Amino acid sequence: MAYEIHIVRSMEIALEEWQLLCASDPSLKLENELARRNPVTGETIVSSGKNSATWTSPLTQQQYLFDYRRGMISFVYSDAAIIKAKEIAKALAASVEGDEGEAY
Repeated sequence: MAYEIHIVRSMEIALEEWQLLCASDPSLKLENELARRNPVTGETIVSSGKNSATWTSPLTQQQYLFDYRRGMISFVYSDAAIIKAKEIAKALAASVEGDEGEAY
């Protein structure tokens, strides 16, 4: 399992806040389901993406996933995603922390 980073605050982030933020930020796209292609077999794997948002880095064109669950937003570490996460955290009056509670 990959190391995750989280956007958190003392009061849980409400789902409605996350949805409103995604609606107001054209770079975030809420997904109902996520489809990815297995590079080895070519098979397409579809899973529920409810409350997840994708963001594409304008520099690398790589896509990142921000997943809302249990009052926080989680994502897999990358330098580009950290930059976007700090923007999201600022908008939600939150902070960015690792699995071990370390601040980013």
